[in-house]
Amino acid sequence: MVSKLMTNIKFEKIDSVNNPNSIHGMYPYRGKISAIDAEQVIKQLPKKGTLLDPFCGSGTIVYEAQKRGIKAIGVELNPLAVDIARAKIYLTSKTNVIKQAEQIIKKAKAIKQFKKMPQQVLKHFHLETAKEIMRVAKFFNEMSDYMKAVFYGSVALTARGCNDYKWTSSTVGKDINPKTKIDFYEKFVYKAKKHFHPIRHNGSKIFFHDARKLTEILPRNSIDYVFTSPPYFDCLDYTAYYAKIIYTILEQDRLRIKNSLIQNYRAYTIDMKTVLNEINAVCRKKAIIIFVVGDKKVHGKVINGGQFFKEISPFKQYRIVEREYTGSSSQIFDKLNKTKRKEQIIIWTK
Repeated sequence: MVSKLMTNIKFEKIDSVNNPNSIHGMYPYRGKISAIDAEQVIKQLPKKGTLLDPFCGSGTIVYEAQKRGIKAIGVELNPLAVDIARAKIYLTSKTNVIKQAEQIIKKAKAIKQFKKMPQQVLKHFHLETAKEIMRVAKFFNEMSDYMKAVFYGSVALTARGCNDYKWTSSTVGKDINPKTKIDFYEKFVYKAKKHFHPIRHNGSKIFFHDARKLTEILPRNSIDYVFTSPPYFDCLDYTAYYAKIIYTILEQDRLRIKNSLIQNYRAYTIDMKTVLNEINAVCRKKAIIIFVVGDKKVHGKVINGGQFFKEISPFKQYRIVEREYTGSSSQIFDKLNKTKRKEQIIIWTK
């Protein structure tokens, strides 16, 4: 049955990967897999079994699996992403998010003392907007996972607004002056309402942990499917842009977080071999493992992501599908550089 599944899984071309009105639009997490793409694969998997995403990022795959009724486990080492993933997974229909947001704003308006926004990010905001953000930030540790994710998304959206919406949804651009005054309180309530899409919880979990150490948190031979989009082959910085602004506002050590992630291209092969061996250990016999990867250009030479992962994996049976895709936030750069976006989906079975 598994071998047939491995052969029959289809990957259709997607004209647009954007879905901003879903829960996944709450924060512009860099490099996240499209929910539309994730759903396409997940709906072809049997509901019986446990799915693992060892690089779950902001939880797109885990949420889409849970929505379909598949128990899913996400593992992630970026604390900002963990909060967003948990916001999606543990959100219930009984949660009154508007009331929560309004209560936080009421307390924020009432306080007399709050920290000033750090100078290195204050330059991105209107002064009055910055004060509103810092008032709300004072109550960050009291927020639910969902409200933390809403806070993240509201900061990103407000930063764009203060810069006359000249920045993209995922990229911090040149500062535009004078700054536009944006009502942060209004954006906070707006985001809370817009992305409220709860689903029935089925025991799915998000672990704040290292994919290179899966056997520390998962039993051996316990996973039926692995579906993930691993850290970009070019070691994309997942702590940059809007995340950098947020880490600074919350006084979190961004460089420590960055150094804990798989960010070093030189160590990439060793790190990914370790991850694949850990996946092999926690997977059951005949498990399906799906990696969505891409090409990498090094010194003018294109390295095929599918071939790269095939060569370092402990799995013998494999299938590689290559496709081009459009509709991503990178398409403007593709036109400028006259490039086409290519990715490979590599499927193994244990």
